[in-house]
Amino acid sequence: MLEKEKEEDAQAATAFLPDPRTRHFWTGTQTLAEAFEKPTGLDRVHVLAWDTYLVYGPGIRWGTEPPAPTYVMHFNKPLPDDRRLNGEKLRENVRRLLAQK
Repeated sequence: MLEKEKEEDAQAATAFLPDPRTRHFWTGTQTLAEAFEKPTGLDRVHVLAWDTYLVYGPGIRWGTEPPAPTYVMHFNKPLPDDRRLNGEKLRENVRRLLAQK
């Protein structure tokens, strides 16, 4: 996002979330960050949705646009402070959603 990252950097970062249900994307543009502005509520403040962590629960279906995430955390975005990135809290919410299968 800051024109320094390369596709190889994104591929290396996938090691942090190796679960086969996880999807990793690289575009080299801001296309995905723009697409996730509205579902995360960042469109109201005109902020791109990068450095955001989106979690979707079972049964969420995608259409032509991304749906609202079941759970979202962020790093340094104008979103609620209780959604500021916290690895333990994110893990807890992901586990809760995975248990819902």
